[in-house]
Amino acid sequence: MAAAVLLPALALATACGGGGGKEGPGPVKASGAVPIAKLTSALLTSSDVPHVQVLPAGSKDQLLGAAQKADTAACQPIVDQWSSQPKHPRQVYTGAMVTDTTDKDKGAKTISLTVVASYKAGDAKAVLDELAAAVAACHQYSLVRGGVTTHFAVAPATAEAGLGDQQVSYTVGDTAKGAAGQVLVTVVRAGDTTAAFETLRADHKPASLRRTIPVKQVAKLRTAAEAG
Repeated sequence: MAAAVLLPALALATACGGGGGKEGPGPVKASGAVPIAKLTSALLTSSDVPHVQVLPAGSKDQLLGAAQKADTAACQPIVDQWSSQPKHPRQVYTGAMVTDTTDKDKGAKTISLTVVASYKAGDAKAVLDELAAAVAACHQYSLVRGGVTTHFAVAPATAEAGLGDQQVSYTVGDTAKGAAGQVLVTVVRAGDTTAAFETLRADHKPASLRRTIPVKQVAKLRTAAEAG
């Protein structure tokens, strides 16, 4: 599958991103934000982690979608995670498709839609706090798109400690597709920046995100923030 097609397909697996609103992020307005040039240079590259291939998104439409409203208020932070119009706006953001081919089994190859973002001071922490609360309280929700209702199931996943200042991990998927429609979402905060990964396996079995990937991405975000 071509990368240009795969990026929004990954996001659509959670019905929150891809092919959404055309409005880009607003200008940097807060001291806590990392300028877009530095954020872009902080994005993971293919040379940063062995056996990882990184393809930057050609358009922000491949990363985040339009505003969506969950039928259950407690689940809204989960929906907002892949929306271009969340409760806590990103000051700037960019992203890529990250493919991990460490495992020799081709079916075990993992593909992650990755979005790195910078927020005004304090907002990134609020995003992670509210997301953690949502994952604990939300088990299922529905979205209506084009007159069609889709039901999603949510379950907490184990997030390794020490990835960043905060980390939240969970699975979400279209209940009509079963395990094949499920993706792993991992969101890590480093100061006023976040790195979000929406991961699936090539064979659609339960996915995992290799620790080295978020750790390296967070390290680059910290460096960009210090230089900003």
